Amino acid sequence: MKSSLKYFDRNTIFSGLFFFFVLFSLFIMRPFRGAITAQIGTADLTYFLFIVVLVMLFANQIYSVLVSRIKESRLVAYVYGFFIVNLLIYAGLNYYLPESYVLGASFYVWYNIFNFFIVSVFWARTVNSFNYKEGKKYFGIISAFGSLGAWVATQTVLLFLSDKFFLAMILGCLSLMLAIYFSTKTSLSSRSLIQERKDSFFRDLTEQFRQIKSNPLVRQLLSYVFIWTCLSTALYFFSIEIVSSVSSDRVVQTQLFAQADAIAIPLTLFTQIFLTRFLLQSKFFGISFVLIFYGAIYGIGFILMFGYFSGLFLASSGALLFLIIQALVRPYEYAINKPAREAVYTTLKKSEKYKSTVFIDTFMNRFGDASGGLLFNSLLFIGLSISIAPLAIIPLAIYLSTVGNGIAQGINKAKSFTIFTKKS
Repeated sequence: MKSSLKYFDRNTIFSGLFFFFVLFSLFIMRPFRGAITAQIGTADLTYFLFIVVLVMLFANQIYSVLVSRIKESRLVAYVYGFFIVNLLIYAGLNYYLPESYVLGASFYVWYNIFNFFIVSVFWARTVNSFNYKEGKKYFGIISAFGSLGAWVATQTVLLFLSDKFFLAMILGCLSLMLAIYFSTKTSLSSRSLIQERKDSFFRDLTEQFRQIKSNPLVRQLLSYVFIWTCLSTALYFFSIEIVSSVSSDRVVQTQLFAQADAIAIPLTLFTQIFLTRFLLQSKFFGISFVLIFYGAIYGIGFILMFGYFSGLFLASSGALLFLIIQALVRPYEYAINKPAREAVYTTLKKSEKYKSTVFIDTFMNRFGDASGGLLFNSLLFIGLSISIAPLAIIPLAIYLSTVGNGIAQGINKAKSFTIFTKKS
């Protein structure tokens, strides 16, 4: 008993340090990405999101083949090393072309792919080191390490780097190198190939789709991620309209996005340390409540947007509303809902954890983003005012809760299947 506890304490600490440097690398560049987003504008952003979707689909097929042919212990180094090289190239180009619109737009596309792949690979590695019960117990603490890394990165940008994009990218590279180092310290369930059976190149290329087709729980998770990212992006587009109305200056916009991080991250960290474990393990709340309540969170967000654009409340405080929305949605996602989903992922087969879950958290996440942007622009295109449009999206938030309820009901079936497979 004591040796088991020691094993998971050690694994939790090293997984947490791994995640600290993953999120530091993301958040040291996130405010700059936010400013680029505001410069692109909501009218053109949907096109860029669909470009991301297409690139993400192609990247997932390469990833699926790679995963089938390398050892689990080398996966992080391969994927992160690729992005480090990319980031060094961008740093060099940005040093000589800091005002290039094309470079900024391409970085926006690249960052979105980079963002979801390095986080998804981290969680795929982590869910293979913990079971369902342990995930509910430890994933909140591991997430807290990540939030601390994000907060340190945000404070670094606010205090020193708001106009030093080149230096931020170099720090991002160094952080990824440290993430690779700590990934080697985490314990694995085994060091064998993720997929023992040797399949053809085509079967490896399409393995993610076959896993989704054969497992109802994976399909439900896919739908859930698509819907919440669609809602998240639509809400984000309304937020961009607010930020653009506050100021058109890129540095001011970068500072506002950094301020949002500076508020949301400590709230997230507090929740992860003191509330996540309680909520996920609680018989009264539990993972079922967390998955279902997410729809209510988005419903509140869209009601706040309706109130602002219709002039009912906070009409003269756009920056304040932007910060309130970020402080509401982001802590719930990163401190509560994300650990809950990852705990559900622990019930899947090993190959599914590395393939179909990464597909969900990368391609489907980006497809939901693009669809959310399309939804935002479509509502305005058909003639809805920007004050009424938020109310039209609330039914989708209700549907998210319905899908979350379906996942909750499927968790026990997946756990029973896992136990049966192990006994067999």
